[in-house]
Amino acid sequence: MAAMTDDRLLSIGELSRASGLTVSALRFYDRAGVLAPACVDAWSGYRRYAPAQVREARLLAGMRRVQVPVAEMASVLDGLRGGDLDAVHDLLDGHLRRLEEGLADARRELGRLRAALGPSRAASAEVPAASLLGLLGAVRPAVGTDPELPVLMGVLLEVSEGLTLVATDRYRLVVAGPWQPAGDGTTVSAVVPTAEVDRLAAWLAGRQGRVVVTVLADGVVVRAGDRTGDVRDPDCGEQLRLDAVDGDYPDFRRVLEHGHEVCEPVDADVLRSALDTGEDLVELEGVTVDRSYLWDAVRSVPDGQVLLPAHGVIAPLVVRSPDEDLLALVMPVAGRDR
Repeated sequence: MAAMTDDRLLSIGELSRASGLTVSALRFYDRAGVLAPACVDAWSGYRRYAPAQVREARLLAGMRRVQVPVAEMASVLDGLRGGDLDAVHDLLDGHLRRLEEGLADARRELGRLRAALGPSRAASAEVPAASLLGLLGAVRPAVGTDPELPVLMGVLLEVSEGLTLVATDRYRLVVAGPWQPAGDGTTVSAVVPTAEVDRLAAWLAGRQGRVVVTVLADGVVVRAGDRTGDVRDPDCGEQLRLDAVDGDYPDFRRVLEHGHEVCEPVDADVLRSALDTGEDLVELEGVTVDRSYLWDAVRSVPDGQVLLPAHGVIAPLVVRSPDEDLLALVMPVAGRDR
């Protein structure tokens, strides 16, 4: 460091801005022997850092966010400086395992707390069995298949003022049912995995009359008949219990309520020609979309209008039912020319 001139060094404030660490945190890591400055002015006490230390400070900021112990932070930086990346990855993997074990312990403890508090929240909606089967069929094509996003590998069932079903794989979104902002009543939702969705569809097939869908915090119960009786009672009528997936589902209302200008509906002949082509991608008046996704959306929304985003607006293509209780969004591959 002796050969490095002052004008090539960074002040502690500059390093703070470049790394995301506060000045006080940088001072702490200096005192702890984790990240010492390149030099300290003997008269003023000002700390100066080498440009190469920006990377180390940023790594410290990341480790700080996931609560890596200070001693392990120092070991990670020592391994990095020594070129022993295997040791660095081993340290980070070990910390990740501890976090996962701690999360599992927290979930078990929260489960015991909920059990001690009594029955979980529940909300019910009564719908015709055939209608529920149709809603499942409408959202099913949009269910995700990425194992790294397990919460998207299922259908969100939400009961507020009515029953709403939602599915998305990030490239398309289908919402079936009343998706307006929730009222003052109880709103409970659960994500049902694909296998359970298909099991429910098989259970509903051919069934007459109405069913009651009760969404609990940890699952869904669908019962033939009316709202009377306790769905938590396994002997309460003919019913099907569905497990739920852990995790927070994306806020679909933010997507729907964000709003964007739309043009007039796509001409039926133009839409038919686009669907009949054998190409993977099709263009509708300047908007390019995946043909299979468009086909699924049109098929999911019978008699729906296909609406394009306004010129110059990057937004999904919308397929909307006449009563607006069924909505499918398809992300564009390329936007319209400005």
